[in-house]
Amino acid sequence: MIKGRINITILALAAAITLGACSKALNPVPANQVVNVNAITDQASAQAVLNGAYFRFANGNVNNFTNWTYNEIPGSVFAGFIGDGYTTVDPNESNNYNNTFSQAIWDTSYKLIEASNEVISGATNLNAGAFTGNRKNEILGEARFLRAYGAFRVMGYFAQWWDVSSKFGIIIRDQPSAVSNIAKARSDVGTSYDFILADLDFAIANAPATNPRYYATRWAAMALKMRVLMSRGTSADYAQVIALAQAIQQSGFYSLENSLKDIFYVKGLASSEVILGIQSFAGQEKYIASLSRAYYPGTTDLWVAKKALKDLLANDPRGQWMVNKETIYTVIIPNTYHFQKYIAYGAMPTQLSETAYAFRLSEVYLLESEAIIRSGGSLDQARTLLKTVMSRAGVTDFSAVDNATTTESMLLQNYYEVVRNLVGEDGADWMALLRFPLATVTQLRPTITSSQQYILPIPLTEFKANPGIGAQNPGY
Repeated sequence: MIKGRINITILALAAAITLGACSKALNPVPANQVVNVNAITDQASAQAVLNGAYFRFANGNVNNFTNWTYNEIPGSVFAGFIGDGYTTVDPNESNNYNNTFSQAIWDTSYKLIEASNEVISGATNLNAGAFTGNRKNEILGEARFLRAYGAFRVMGYFAQWWDVSSKFGIIIRDQPSAVSNIAKARSDVGTSYDFILADLDFAIANAPATNPRYYATRWAAMALKMRVLMSRGTSADYAQVIALAQAIQQSGFYSLENSLKDIFYVKGLASSEVILGIQSFAGQEKYIASLSRAYYPGTTDLWVAKKALKDLLANDPRGQWMVNKETIYTVIIPNTYHFQKYIAYGAMPTQLSETAYAFRLSEVYLLESEAIIRSGGSLDQARTLLKTVMSRAGVTDFSAVDNATTTESMLLQNYYEVVRNLVGEDGADWMALLRFPLATVTQLRPTITSSQQYILPIPLTEFKANPGIGAQNPGY
């Protein structure tokens, strides 16, 4: 995606949001009609506005293609495994202040929250008799999942999520934007967690059990709740993570793929492992700025694998297909390699290479394993989960995992597998890194020497639009 293309301020959200009332497959050209709470008069119109919220979740844009660049890239860039193939600037070395991600992450997250609020407000105001069966609560469950996803994304990149007592939480937007409510202070971290978890509990109770893989289910809500609880990190949270993981695994809807590579190169959303993904628009692979063109051959962006990822995969079968030879820019940008998790070196983009993944079952296993380790549970049980995930990626040498006999060494092995398995997807590698103590984070990523570097500065556009927001993040 071209840097800086997304530039929607929160002020713009005070007007009725422009939502593409797209089909379930997100394939028709969006109607670009103004849709707001007043447009929801029955089940059909509620579904249309919900489809618009999914359009925002997929980062659909006016060029009629989905773009998950700013989901796939930032976390792995900050964690040190993906880099910009055109520059040597390290975002952590520059203190994150001038990074290219802040505005896009902020805007896309709050656009999703706004779209979700339109659905929630409009559907809530309708009598249940306007819907068939339990569809009203299902629609509300899906919308509240989407709102929670957007809110937790803001939390992970802009709030001090690791300190539940911190005053630096998120701006909670729980109503459609209007002039009367645009000025709002950010909430504290504890309140922010409560808001997100309340949405997820409702989604778990009410979202559909089955849906196309590009629509949310109660299982996707469980997977997101696992991420949220793991970040909050109390002993009770770890117990919930384990229980949620087992519920997803025992649902009968998902199973680990026999070959990790097949998810990205053969099956896509048809894989039994995908809990929630992003289906590309028909024909978007032909667009010059399509998602996978940013990996190879590249447009104005070129996202590449860094030496840290190549080294981590050196003795792993994934190294043979996820990382290719050095880029042509290595004279200027040394130790960078073509990242081909989604598209093989030299290949043309396809619908499959344009597909993105929000939640996979591998992450569920790895979060469960980490929760067991952190809660003082059986290292053997965690080891079994970890080795199960690794074996599906073709790994046969488990000596490093078998030799990890302490909590610290097992957490490290679990983290390495999070990176190998989930790099370049939705920031799991970054959040897993930051769950270590700062001393360990610095050891693994030497450019990070302060927890200030864990989060980004809130964009200036928000301070201009929202006079009630309060203080900027510390250090910025």
